[in-house]
Amino acid sequence: MKKVILLLILVEAIIGCENSTAPNSPQGEWSLVGNAPRGYYNAIYFVDRNNGWVVGDSGRILSTSDGGSSWNVRESGISSYLKCVTFVNLSRGWIGSRNNSIGLTTNGGLSWVWQHPPGNSQRLFTAISFVNENVGWIVDNYGGILHTEDGGSTWNQIGALSRGIRSVQFLDSLEGWATAVNRIVLHTTNGGKDWSITNLDTLQYGRQVVVVFEGIRFVNRLQGWIGTTSVFGDTDIHPTPIVTTSDGGNTWKLQQTPENDFVNSFVFTNSNMGWAASGSGILYTNNGGDKWTYQLKLPGALFVDICLVDQCCSWALTFAGGIYRYDIQ
Repeated sequence: MKKVILLLILVEAIIGCENSTAPNSPQGEWSLVGNAPRGYYNAIYFVDRNNGWVVGDSGRILSTSDGGSSWNVRESGISSYLKCVTFVNLSRGWIGSRNNSIGLTTNGGLSWVWQHPPGNSQRLFTAISFVNENVGWIVDNYGGILHTEDGGSTWNQIGALSRGIRSVQFLDSLEGWATAVNRIVLHTTNGGKDWSITNLDTLQYGRQVVVVFEGIRFVNRLQGWIGTTSVFGDTDIHPTPIVTTSDGGNTWKLQQTPENDFVNSFVFTNSNMGWAASGSGILYTNNGGDKWTYQLKLPGALFVDICLVDQCCSWALTFAGGIYRYDIQ
């Protein structure tokens, strides 16, 4: 079943509690605080310690306003696969979905307005990044990069790649990063008007046929990390290490994960301390990723997303809808 789920994730990209505390980790623990209704889930986002949202397939949205003590099912207004979610304050947020659909809420997710920008009607919007209430970017699995300067009321395509784009992060209104299939890193310093394209084929991934770059996370202008998943042969999925840079993308190298676990997304509090959502748990580093260890190990759980609220509180989500919270005691 795990192989089937991972292959589905790969196809999407190409076409278009037992605690194990890491050495020297913060004195906290991960706790299961909620189980979403049966289904598949993709993203979690908290705007502060109390208010958060989870999105998944079939238009599923859950929200909490009490720090995860209770979760409410919200009406999205569509039945499509919801892939990504972000908010800039308690009221204003966006969702990326299948069928060329972008959701906008201005009332904290109580209701959503769905937009369908000009472009491929079948595309799936895979990741969103906003730097303030008005300025943001969204990317899709057909290689499109769209930009808004009016809070998502209108979107304009500013870039296109021949391969599916998996993630995007803007550090400010000018500098941004994105990842794409296969082994592609994109970088812009003018708000997305122009992008440099780097193919990291030279890294020693092994014999894998396809390497999918997943979530990208820069903690400052120099240090960044990319999670990867890879395919070997026709049926088996074999993880590859994390890809990282410490010089603003001029050079990249690999970091090993325990048990060669693959990584979907990262959060970092500073250049040394970070967490990663992996296939078999939540990984932790206190030295910039030179060593990753399991802080929570749940084989087969398939953690798909992780969200940092502050240095004392984080959230993580599994594909099956397990919602986990981390608190430093």
